[in-house]
Amino acid sequence: MPSKPHFSAKRLIASEVVPGMKHGSHHRARTLYKSVRDSSFISVSKPAGEIEPFYFGESGKQLFGCYHAPNTKAGRGCGVVLCYPMGHEYMQFHRAYRQLARHLSRVGFPVLRFDFFACGDSAGNSEEGEIHQWLADISSAIGEMKRRSHVVKVCLAGLRLGATLSMIQGAGREDIGGMVLWDPVVSGTGYVEKLRMLHQRMLRLAHVKQKGDTKGDKPAEILGFRYPQSLLADVENLDLLSIEKKPADKVLVIQSDEEADQRPLKNHLESIPTSVDFLYCPAPHIWTWTEDFGKVAVPYEILQSVVSWVCEAYP
Repeated sequence: MPSKPHFSAKRLIASEVVPGMKHGSHHRARTLYKSVRDSSFISVSKPAGEIEPFYFGESGKQLFGCYHAPNTKAGRGCGVVLCYPMGHEYMQFHRAYRQLARHLSRVGFPVLRFDFFACGDSAGNSEEGEIHQWLADISSAIGEMKRRSHVVKVCLAGLRLGATLSMIQGAGREDIGGMVLWDPVVSGTGYVEKLRMLHQRMLRLAHVKQKGDTKGDKPAEILGFRYPQSLLADVENLDLLSIEKKPADKVLVIQSDEEADQRPLKNHLESIPTSVDFLYCPAPHIWTWTEDFGKVAVPYEILQSVVSWVCEAYP
């Protein structure tokens, strides 16, 4: 597994066109959300709620979390649980998720962001992570959100592999009111192939050769993180198009990479059926490995659009 790294918004039809989308289509699932640069929506003048770092979960497998309290006593009736991506994507977008949590708390949502078992500051060694454990972690985080905020419904907001796990965990549950799937990994096989390709590109740019043999049961090093072969095999078996149960009452699918078409997933969710909104907000190469994580730009337009969608779903 990945090594542990030690507004009132208006709904608009976007001017951007998703590659391959026909002009003139006004299907609800193809409605795109554009952020509105309105200081009354995401405003630094609105204080974010207090942040409480803590550990939760079962003994021996405790998870590190940060609870962002809403800045108002008038609750929204829904708590938001943020599910991080893995590996280098966790490193590159930790800041973005922290900002998303603060923006959501400013507009009245309780927010919980957490590190999966064996990731970040949670318990567990780097090579102990497993898909079934991470799914259990999401369930534990949902329970902790309910306990702290006394909400009945929860919105899961997942990024990349975190989005994939969110959809799998949400399928068939009755307490997931909303779900944000930001560039979800639809095919695990394609995801692992892309990771290996990025790793080889990194090696070429760094002018170094990979040491050792990654065959057999030996963990593979990918972009500075160690992935057990068993985990890679489980990830390769992931397929969101095989899920047949509704993951949430409402779903927002976000596509920022024109090379990773998310419309098949949107179409699949509609067939379940699920209420789906689709956002195409191009942010080229934001998943590409970079040596300096500090240079990764925070995609504020996407963050604003996510907050807008959640606010509209739970006014």
